[in-house]
Amino acid sequence: MSRSAQEVLEFDQLRELLRLRTTCAPGKRAIEALQFSHDRAALESAFAAIREAREWLRGGSDLGFGGLADPESWLAKLEGPGAVLEPEELLQAASLMETAGWVRQEFREQAVKFPLLTARANSLSDFRDALAAIRRCILPNKEISDDASPALRRIRASILQTRDSIQKTLRQILRERTTGGEDYVTLRNDRFVIPVRSENRRSVQGVVHGSSGTGMTVFLEPFETVETNNQLVQLSQDEAAEILRILRELTERLQAMRGPLAAAAGTIAELDGLFARGRFARDFDAASPEFSEAGDLRLQDARHPVLEDKLKRQNRAVVPMTLELGGAEKVLVISGPNTGGKTVALKTTGLAALSAQCGIPVAAQQAVLPLFDHVLVDIGDAQSIAADLSTFSAHVLNLKSMLELATSQSLVLADEMGTGTAPEEGAALAVALLDEFRAKNCIVLATTHHDRLKTYASTTPGVVNAAVEFDDVNLRPTYRLMVGVPGGSSGIAIAQRLGLAHGIIERARLLLTPESREAADLIAYLHRSRDELDRMQRQMSAERHALDEERKKLRTEWVDRQQKRIRELEAQFAEMQKRFDENMSRVIEAVKERELRASLEKTTRRKGQEVRSEAREELNAAVVQTIADSQADLGTTSSSPEAIRAEVLQPGTRIRVRGFTKPVIFRRLDGSSAEIEAGPLRMKVARDEIVAIDQPSAGAAQNLASSPGPSVTVNSRGTESVGSEEINVIGLRVEQAVELVDKFLDNAALAHRPAVRIIHGHGTGALRRGLAEFLKSHPLVARSSAEHPDRGGNAITVVELRS
Repeated sequence: MSRSAQEVLEFDQLRELLRLRTTCAPGKRAIEALQFSHDRAALESAFAAIREAREWLRGGSDLGFGGLADPESWLAKLEGPGAVLEPEELLQAASLMETAGWVRQEFREQAVKFPLLTARANSLSDFRDALAAIRRCILPNKEISDDASPALRRIRASILQTRDSIQKTLRQILRERTTGGEDYVTLRNDRFVIPVRSENRRSVQGVVHGSSGTGMTVFLEPFETVETNNQLVQLSQDEAAEILRILRELTERLQAMRGPLAAAAGTIAELDGLFARGRFARDFDAASPEFSEAGDLRLQDARHPVLEDKLKRQNRAVVPMTLELGGAEKVLVISGPNTGGKTVALKTTGLAALSAQCGIPVAAQQAVLPLFDHVLVDIGDAQSIAADLSTFSAHVLNLKSMLELATSQSLVLADEMGTGTAPEEGAALAVALLDEFRAKNCIVLATTHHDRLKTYASTTPGVVNAAVEFDDVNLRPTYRLMVGVPGGSSGIAIAQRLGLAHGIIERARLLLTPESREAADLIAYLHRSRDELDRMQRQMSAERHALDEERKKLRTEWVDRQQKRIRELEAQFAEMQKRFDENMSRVIEAVKERELRASLEKTTRRKGQEVRSEAREELNAAVVQTIADSQADLGTTSSSPEAIRAEVLQPGTRIRVRGFTKPVIFRRLDGSSAEIEAGPLRMKVARDEIVAIDQPSAGAAQNLASSPGPSVTVNSRGTESVGSEEINVIGLRVEQAVELVDKFLDNAALAHRPAVRIIHGHGTGALRRGLAEFLKSHPLVARSSAEHPDRGGNAITVVELRS
């Protein structure tokens, strides 16, 4: 990416928009370090992290580092041998350590939702010990704490004691020896002195350390305090030496961990840069680009973010741009009036490419871009008096260098090709240049006013016309890019809008050649046709959306009706079952004799199960009928299929039944009805409701086809002969098992068996628990327990029968 391309496409202004969204100095440097890259994997990884940052922001949280001081200077200072950090610099290092710990804590439980950001946070080292040492030694006001070392505490205590002794002695001298004048103790040259009037100088023996500005007072250190002042000076030097030792020790500790500290600063800078780009994506509704291996370029509702930011501050909206190039069509010729947005279209495309390959979200709803090796730009007036270059010469030299660099992976942006010379020559040169770029298989966007280039785009394979729209009614550009049609220059219309005299405007129109007027009329017709097509597409889209909404509404109402009907049926069944249980309880309680009561209880329970089964079948049949009727109401019922032959309906076969979205299991035929099993429901449906035999999967069909011999399906149902000692109910539902076990216990009692075994297996344990609950209240059961571990354990229940 050349410096001129950055300047022309306003990439530096885009970078400034990102810098404004950082929160610390390292983050700003991370934005400055963004460079044009061809590494697809690195770019895709960066955009994945940016998407996580945007999702974090969308959740209402933020991640800012405004309290972090810039670590650059003190980290550089640590590299020098014998370096000693100042207290302020150590506090800045503590700020970095605290920030690293805070970031680790923020992402402590976010690995599932934000894996990439969490990985960066977890890479930060644990600085708690070093941080505690700095905080113990240095106070927030940058002073060294008394707790920094025992020696420092001892020295400072001695300083206080010595200072108090000196001041006490000096105050005593003042009271005894001075006659008038000031009576206070002060410091001169780091030594405690007393003020003495000049005329009384000889009344106190000592060392003079200066006088007042008027000379009326001298500051004298009495001989009595000279030695203690010397001691105080020595203690101050000891204090300074101990402080230097503490600072050197802390600095050496940081030097030993300079690598992790620099890595922490880099990680925080990276996170701040990622979140700055996430904020940019949020503020400008920008998209993470996709990199096309096929070399396609697709931009949907793309905007130039610098222009959008400028217009936003003026309460104006930018007009988005949509275009698509790739495959056989790689050259786009954009025409239209001046100030209509042609150059903006070039800059928007170029900046989208630079943004994508610098790891910056693209200001668009969708951005699919190739990985370009060069973004080559010829936009603007590059004339130079000093270099003796005219506008035309500058353009030609720039295009010449672009041709030398261009490859099949390059993006070429050329503004106003062929200008600056005679129109016929300029147009011919522009066509020749476009042919050369087309031969190199570049993606090219070029703007022009030449009709010859519009004709070239209309008649040359791989070249597409586009126009920036002009409002002929209000005589102003709309800045909308229309791909597929050429644009008119509209110079006379613009001159009219700018207030040129009406006579001049009419004269100019008369001077147009017939060919020019016909071309302008044709372009106007194409634009009207395009507008009508767009209007029809918008209308169709709106109608399709309305139909989709109506369909969703009808579907929701249908589901609500079915759910309401099923709830009513369930409630009716529950109420009927409740009344039956109450009646059964009253009958049982009326029987006093034990044997008759036990026999009646067993018989009644069996009858109750039969009644419940019949009621459940009626309920299920009603549910099926309700679903079938509602399907018919929605008009989804198809014409009646051919009836399924009885010989293909074998027990266990998976079949399709009208009204059911999934296959069900066929059990048996009962006249014109068929018994089916749908999940936990067993019900009867009319035989003609069976619409198809569900085919096995491809893998299952292949296995069946490859297996030797005839295919046999066996359904085990644990039925036992009268007097058997055990029953196998593995694989049955609880209701089925209870029914078989009840009959089995009756047979065992008739055969005078003292005990029997029920084999139910381990499974989920639901069958074992259901049988245990049933056996607990059975009148024939004296006791039940699990089999001995050597003979089956919890997979078998042993039942002892009453004698």
